[in-house]
Amino acid sequence: MTFQYYVASTLDGFIADSDNRIDWLLRFGTADFDDAYRRFLSGVGSIVMGSRTYEFLLTESPDDWPYTVPTVVLTHRDLPLAAAGADIRFRSGDIEAVAAELDALAGERSTWIVGGGDIAAQFAAVGRLDAMIVTLMPVILGSGVPLLPVKDLRHLHLVSTAPLGQGAIELSYAVSTPGDD
Repeated sequence: MTFQYYVASTLDGFIADSDNRIDWLLRFGTADFDDAYRRFLSGVGSIVMGSRTYEFLLTESPDDWPYTVPTVVLTHRDLPLAAAGADIRFRSGDIEAVAAELDALAGERSTWIVGGGDIAAQFAAVGRLDAMIVTLMPVILGSGVPLLPVKDLRHLHLVSTAPLGQGAIELSYAVSTPGDD
């Protein structure tokens, strides 16, 4: 199935500031972005994220896990469990094996690579990053956590654009791996 990196980014290509915070994004609220988010989420069958994103979500709503689909957290540490009933699986090691598990969990739907440019880059490195849906926010940070820290050139093919509220724009790209062009 499709692995999609759905993320908000500053115009200068950062998903968090130098302290790994997203206050710059939270100030926009969610009202102008809810419809696009719900449309995207309706096609998601599994989720993968890193430990920092997982810990952020636990801090934000410790008693209410926000997702109903199976979630794989990539980590080398012991982490607390989310709210009862949440389908959370902790994994480390071979990304291709994790990708195969996520494919099985997602069924006919896609896997959402949630926050974590490093996580998305690991999937890109093994040829499993199929799409990027980036909401560009009208903010410039100057430094921070990069959108996608890959080592190899990636060609993106524009699929669609959609203006959102507050000067944001959603850009959807198909990702080709080196040698596909």
